[in-house]
This record gives sequence, structure tokens and C-alpha cells, in this order.
Amino acid sequence: MKVTKLGALAVGAALVLSACGPGATTAPGSAGGGGSKGTLKIAIDLPLQGSDKQSSDPMINGIKLAVKEASAASTAGTDFGGYALTVDPILDDALNGTHDPQTGAKNMQTAVADPNIVALIGPLNSSVAKAEIPITNEAGLLQCSPANTNEGLTKPEFGALDIRKAHPDKINYVRVVTTDDKQGPAAAQFIIQVLKKTKVYVIDDTETFGKGIADNFVKEFQAEGGTVVARDGAPKTTSDYTPLLTAAKAKGPEAVYFGGVTGTGGGIIRKQMAQVGMGDIPYVGPDGIQDGTVETSGTFLNIAGAAAKGSYSSLAAIGDFPAKKDFDAKYTAEYNLAPTGYSATGYACAQVVLAALKAVLKTAPSDMAALREAVRASAVNPATNYDTILGTIHFDANGDTSQLIVSFYKAPDPLKGDWVFDSQVDFGAKK
Repeated sequence: MKVTKLGALAVGAALVLSACGPGATTAPGSAGGGGSKGTLKIAIDLPLQGSDKQSSDPMINGIKLAVKEASAASTAGTDFGGYALTVDPILDDALNGTHDPQTGAKNMQTAVADPNIVALIGPLNSSVAKAEIPITNEAGLLQCSPANTNEGLTKPEFGALDIRKAHPDKINYVRVVTTDDKQGPAAAQFIIQVLKKTKVYVIDDTETFGKGIADNFVKEFQAEGGTVVARDGAPKTTSDYTPLLTAAKAKGPEAVYFGGVTGTGGGIIRKQMAQVGMGDIPYVGPDGIQDGTVETSGTFLNIAGAAAKGSYSSLAAIGDFPAKKDFDAKYTAEYNLAPTGYSATGYACAQVVLAALKAVLKTAPSDMAALREAVRASAVNPATNYDTILGTIHFDANGDTSQLIVSFYKAPDPLKGDWVFDSQVDFGAKK
């Protein structure tokens, strides 16, 4: 399948909004902003510390904007059965500045114990999702991720049944981004078809997401006729990659592919590539490095600095969608900041939750437990189509989106601002 060139579109600046507070957004209702029947909560779980925060903030703002708009459009709360809606709590799954699976698991225990939480949006990192899904699956709490891409979270052939052991056939987890068995191959096609490079050095962070997507990349790159001259795994605690890069340089790679996120070495590797004389070859990484502007501390572009030139990132979601212009305008008006790709995926997850909630509240479930279960069952129904900001989607029997699009962005040149849209590939299109 060919990578489709669609022209350059500016991707917005990273958000600087602090996301530590609940930032409740409520539907019209009785005095004090509450609905006549009380308040329903949509929780969020994302890393709110370190470099990951630059990816989380756009999602949080997108979620809040969708809930605010839905609440404002509901006459006296009637769309939501007389309930008010609130985005609360916003849980931090990071520990000591980086995403942490066990912290995410603890957050899920908190979420499932609150009967007023009808759905949860998050997390950002697949390794965290792997620890969270067993808990939300057992409790029957709907969980929608705007960012997770590891295929093992949903697909039985990749081990997903071991994650949802409590109710293997009772899906509670969905996502609006496609999976790494699409994102990894798309990157391989991009390097060969667009960048015209056939020899690559691959390095990953050894984590669930990073190693998994690198594995998928390698398989497709070799199938496309490319050569992997070397492959290394380096844990996120690594600070000096120069020995690995120096050894790889001697093997003559024409490009470097990194599996991981900024917080697990993405920006440092690109910076150190320049230090060992590899700064003139392209560097490609997944959505984990697309986390904000050159000017924002802790982002890939900020850490890599001048060495960022020639870097590319993928995003496992559509980048050029019909409603993009209108979405960008209303988002910018709301926050005085331009959106990123994650702003739209956060907004889309909220749209899914809100649509399911709307449909369920027409039948007035008897209690909060029944309401939570009805929302889950409605949201994951493969027969239900959702009109989201990304386009019309539905979820398959495993909870994966029907929209199989991977987008590519390039570092700005001159080095100022945010990643710039380059192209996208649609795996759902007919070959």
C-alpha cells in the first residue's frame, strides 16, 4: 500500500495547561450546576509529570471541550437524563516523572470503586494499559484510550485474552487509534517509499509499546526489501547511547528507527546521533515522540534541539480529517493554543463516551451499577457507528477502531514551533 502525500498542514503547539485538578465541566441543571438527578463522572487517567505530560495535556483539553459542548447543547440536561456531567477525577499514572504501570493499576482501583464514574478515558502508554485493563474489565467499567497502540491489549492472537481474564468475551476497553501492527509497518513503508532508504538501524526502549512497534517495523521493513543493519534494546534508564550508535554507524545505516517515547530516550538518541556523526540521516519514531513544540521544555523537539532536523514521527490516527479546520478554530478559541493530534483523539474518545451515555439514559437504568454496565455494553457494540471529529468509526469485536489510518509528521524547518503534517496511509482502503 502506498503512502499518500496530502501536503503540509501545521500541527498546533503543545499545551501548557496544568492538568492536575479536576477541572469539572457540568451540564445545565439545578442550582449550583448540578443536575436534578445528581452528577455523573467521566474520569481521566494519564501521566501528568515529565515529558509524557506534553502528550497528556492536549488530550485532557480535547476531552473537556467535548464534554463542555455536549453539556451546553443539552436543554436543561435532558440529553443526559437530568444528570450533570463532570470530568473528574483526573488521575496521574506517572511516578517520579515517568509513566508507571503500578500507579495506573492503583488509579483503576480508585476509579472502579466510585459508583458515579460511568467511564474512564486513558491511558497514554500501552504498558500502563496492560496493568489497568484487568481491573476495569473485571469491574465492567468502559475505558477508551486516545493513544494506546500495542495490539496485545485487544487482539486475542497477540495475548489479549490473558489481559481481560475476568471477562474475556465482555469487552470494556476500546481505542480510537489504530494498532502497532499497522503503525510499525506504515513507518517501514514510509522510510522505503517516501524517504527512499533501504538500510536502517533499529533501537527500542524494551517496553511493551516500544519493543512491540519495533518488532512490527522490522518485519515489514524486511518484507519490503529493506535491510536492518543492526538492532538494539536499551532500557529507559539509559543516558548514554553513544556506544550503541557508534557501533551502528560502522554498519552504514541510511536511517534510524526508534521504538519508544520521548521519556524513554527518543530525544536523547537523536541528539547523540549528531554527536557521533549520524545527524545527517533521517530518524523516524512513533507517536510517542510527537509531544509538542521546540519551545516546550521536555519535548522531543526541545531535547533534540538542532539535531531534530530530519526527524519524522508517526501518529496512529488520521491527521488530515474533514473537520480539522473547524476543530482547530474552536479549540484555539477555547484555550488560546493550537491543538495537536492528541487533542482530536481525546475529543473523539469523549464523543464515544457521551454518545453511549446519551443512548443509555433514554431507558433510565435502575441504579448506578446498571448504568455503568449499560454504558459499557452500548459503547462496545460493533453495530454502533460513532460520528466523531476523526470521522465515522465503529469498534470491532475486540474494541479496535475501524479507522486504520497512520499519519506522518516532520520536524519543522527552520526549527520553530511544532511538528508539521506530511502524509498518511490508510490500511482500510482497497489495495
